[in-house]
Amino acid sequence: MLAAVPWSASAVSAQTAQDEQLRHVISNLKACVRTHAPAAQAIGIQTIGDAVNYFVEVCNIPMPDLARIGALPPGIIRGTIAREWTALADMARPR
Repeated sequence: MLAAVPWSASAVSAQTAQDEQLRHVISNLKACVRTHAPAAQAIGIQTIGDAVNYFVEVCNIPMPDLARIGALPPGIIRGTIAREWTALADMARPR
């Protein structure tokens, strides 16, 4: 049997604030990938794994930002970088 546990207004507000902070961090991460993509291409990064490693280093997310979010969904940083890098690489390919 499942019991319904009502969420308090403060719990919902805290979750909303964490979700907004996560969106902010992800937005900044995407902007960082776009900004540093030419440098990554210039040094010859081509694989997604190499791109993820490069951007994790270059786009260092401040720890206070992460602390305000709490637990991150698994793979969100690497997945965001991989998707952004792939989109940029697709746009750069000659057609």
